Amino acid sequence: MSSLRELQTTCYQAFTGNDAALLLPRVRDNGIEPEQRVEVYRNNFREIFRKTLVASFPVIERLVGEACLAGLAHQYTQAHPSRCGDIQRFGAAFPAFLDRTYGDTRFRYLSGVAALEWALEEVHVERDEPPLAISELGRFHEEDLGNLVFSDRRAVRLLRSPYPVLSIWHANQPGSSAQVDLDSGGENVAVTRRGNDLQMHLLDEAAFSLASELTRGARLEDAWQPSGPESEGENPGAAPDLAAALQTVLALGLFSGVSAAGTPPVNT
Repeated sequence: MSSLRELQTTCYQAFTGNDAALLLPRVRDNGIEPEQRVEVYRNNFREIFRKTLVASFPVIERLVGEACLAGLAHQYTQAHPSRCGDIQRFGAAFPAFLDRTYGDTRFRYLSGVAALEWALEEVHVERDEPPLAISELGRFHEEDLGNLVFSDRRAVRLLRSPYPVLSIWHANQPGSSAQVDLDSGGENVAVTRRGNDLQMHLLDEAAFSLASELTRGARLEDAWQPSGPESEGENPGAAPDLAAALQTVLALGLFSGVSAAGTPPVNT
């Protein structure tokens, strides 16, 4: 007699593939042909995972169409079988899957849009903590500011894309008639949550680079790597400003705590 694990594996292979031959001998007739019984379960199986992807990636479905997404969902299920009891995690590899599928085509922007939608999904369910208040920086002496290290909030995701992914997302919301030029340049996005309110923010390059380095644990003076006209000696007045960039990332609530290197963190 086969073990439960062997039976589950056989069922999974029959439901995800197109050949139910291994499972049919184990299916009772009971008035319905074994092939039909397996097909019912196969359709239900595929529909569950299709609906899961639609729930996580509604903009992708709007962009590619219902039929195309159904096909993509079937391919994705075969390439990335669910290995987690939480079906909400099923779409984690979908942006990378779209990149492999469309990376060499004119639809390569789809993976970036999917990454933004998955960031929304993750932030929505992530455990949260209060954001760091800007006023907390006043606890430190001026000579310690360069050594500040920030603790990032769990309910925050940073996304850099060579495409205008946030503009695409907004243009594909119900009721929108906006048009997006795919050649208009990339967008840097911070996804945050305040209570149950999901928010997306466009960041300029200076603020995004600063936030990215700080989330990697860099000290403030090491994280600040401005680029722009000043670095080339063209227009000093247009140089990125550390104070402005830091105020931006703190005002958006991207961090939960701060400490001077080697000291306990200050949390709001």
